[in-house]
Amino acid sequence: MPLTPGRHPNYAHGVGTQGQVWKITSRQSLIAGLTLDQLFTFQTIGRAGSFRAAAAELALTQPAVSQRIRHLERLLGCTLLERRQGARSELTAAGREMMTFADEILARTDLFHKRLEQMKDLSNESTLTVVSDTDHIKHLLVEAVATMKRVAPGVNVVIRHAPSRDACVRALEDGTADLSICRAPGPSGFGVLGTIEERMYLYASPDDPIHALDQPERLEYLDNADFATFAEGMRSRELIERWVKKMAIAPRVVLESRGLEAMRTYVTRGLALAILPDFCVVEDQRAGLLEPVQMVGLPLVRGAVILTPPGGEAAHHARVFVDMLPARVDATLAPAPTASSG
Repeated sequence: MPLTPGRHPNYAHGVGTQGQVWKITSRQSLIAGLTLDQLFTFQTIGRAGSFRAAAAELALTQPAVSQRIRHLERLLGCTLLERRQGARSELTAAGREMMTFADEILARTDLFHKRLEQMKDLSNESTLTVVSDTDHIKHLLVEAVATMKRVAPGVNVVIRHAPSRDACVRALEDGTADLSICRAPGPSGFGVLGTIEERMYLYASPDDPIHALDQPERLEYLDNADFATFAEGMRSRELIERWVKKMAIAPRVVLESRGLEAMRTYVTRGLALAILPDFCVVEDQRAGLLEPVQMVGLPLVRGAVILTPPGGEAAHHARVFVDMLPARVDATLAPAPTASSG
């Protein structure tokens, strides 16, 4: 049921959508009265589906949970949950907005807590050497270094470019690197902090005719289109060639490169189409320089593996740095014991 208007001096009154009576809460009252505990209780009800289930999850009595939500609704001046006896509690329009807010704030809280605890264990003066290839340096490591400087200014992060995965492995073996980020699958015998899944899509310049075509016409168009791709022998090239064969097309290769920058440039200049990992084109998409093309069989999936030297535990500051990477790192996946280049 709608809340009954009160007489708090910080509230104004009015009738909102669906006949609900709203009380307008001042910013000062919101700051003074809103707590993380209230947000967490509300989020738990939304996830659990009912006050009873939330109470069990929070190890509280059901009246205690109800009291927290009533206090929150009085503070906000609106109904957040439609109570149905013996049924799932449904979010109102205001409740859905509140849930989005709660999810954002609690996610930020978790990140803050994690970063703060990490900082407590970092030594004031330490060096972390990370070896990788050019693509990962520009699109993953630069942002991680910037975050590390802000969170842990006492850690000196040194990034080194290696021309191949074999060179990355040798740097770990000879002790000149603490971490290596290289193309998966990685070799056996090394510590693994996780893998990074990279999804590869077809990209074209915004004014390329392919965007106006339907799926069958796009395949026909690709059959004679100029195409930028990876160099022979690279794993990414092998993935793309398998897709091309499956689609029974034969695009005209006008660029073969071991790095992404030349391929990106060809696409943004309208010189070719290319299948590229999504992490490397975020800025180009924001700038309107290229657009993804939906195609059957895409995205292709490739991965990078985060390796540590053989034997011994990874240093704490290395684990912290991995947490700073602007990519989803899956710590549950391990690399296969064999490797191929690219």
